[in-house]
Amino acid sequence: MLAAPLPVVVVGLGPVGGVLAALLGAAGVRVVVLERDAAPHSTPRAAHLDGEALRVLAAAGVETAGLGRPLDGFDLVDRRGRLLLRGRPAQAAPPGFPAGVLMYQPDVERALRRRLAALPTVDVRLGHAVESIRERGGPQTGGPQTGESITVSGVGPGGAFAVEAALVVGCDGASSRVREAAGVALAGGGFEQAWLVVDALVDRPARERLPRRLLQIADPARPSTYVPFPDPRRRWEFRLRPGEDADIMCRPASVRALLAPHVDPDAAEVERAAVYTFHNLVAERWRAGRVVLAGDAAHQMPPFLGQGLGAGLRDAWALAPLAAAVAQGGAALGTLDAYEAERRPHVEATVRQAVRLGRLVTLPAPLAAVRDAVLRAGWRVPSVRRRLLDVRG
Repeated sequence: MLAAPLPVVVVGLGPVGGVLAALLGAAGVRVVVLERDAAPHSTPRAAHLDGEALRVLAAAGVETAGLGRPLDGFDLVDRRGRLLLRGRPAQAAPPGFPAGVLMYQPDVERALRRRLAALPTVDVRLGHAVESIRERGGPQTGGPQTGESITVSGVGPGGAFAVEAALVVGCDGASSRVREAAGVALAGGGFEQAWLVVDALVDRPARERLPRRLLQIADPARPSTYVPFPDPRRRWEFRLRPGEDADIMCRPASVRALLAPHVDPDAAEVERAAVYTFHNLVAERWRAGRVVLAGDAAHQMPPFLGQGLGAGLRDAWALAPLAAAVAQGGAALGTLDAYEAERRPHVEATVRQAVRLGRLVTLPAPLAAVRDAVLRAGWRVPSVRRRLLDVRG
């Protein structure tokens, strides 16, 4: 009697890992999901999903109707709130899906966990921190991965654990332990900005006075972003200036001072204030033998286009059938190379575009004045005005 195929181990139970596990599990592949944290994150991180990302979620078994507030792009405004250009999605939405939505990420993660709980092929193990990865019949990770299987070891609630697998997929974020264990470096850089992200519950009267569109506020004194989450939440992001201390900027007094020009601080209950560094980095390779990377473990981009999570969900969609063919169908490991070949060009193009928009939003004062003057002049020419109201990206 033949032994059952080894499972695919997915490390990380964020949306990317959850979608990949759901797609594989629905296809009959045995999946073990290892998640370091015992409970899901209670605060949002990603904010936007486009129509293609919503289609992937639906394919994974998540109901997307009413998932968030519809969004068809963003407005780039100057420091006085005057419209400079209106950005629109580069691609049309799939039939039956909106162009995009602003969503509350914990809702998405809860829906994914319910979906995984209904799949008998998926074994979710919370509180399991991965420490090492070793191939059977091959060398320790960090060298060429040519073994016949792979073992993931670490510590869980019951002590040490080890899982033998056909493949390991690192969906464990920007500081990926899987990427580190596989000896894969990140390449790129050149764009690195620290931003304070503030999520708040805003009273109805104050919400009604706030814009309903997502704004990129190109104020050279303090570039910022405004995100109109589904009620009652709103998000503001503020670029930190050189020399500003992250801990000090997260303090309530600092947050209130930053919010005051935008909303009455007494009308906004701050849920989270944290500093993040925005990067443009892509892993040098997305596969090392039986180890594969997806989502932020494979690529990181500035959030100005709102495509970080969507890119990760596209990764899961592209990878799932290839991983299933290797883990269950006996396909050669080289089959997985089609995943990076498909996804890398799209990711790198999106990263470049996000960087371009980020640089446009954060131009310093002298160049910002030129930018504003040029764009405002364009509004006086009807053909240019039409283009500025429909910038695809």
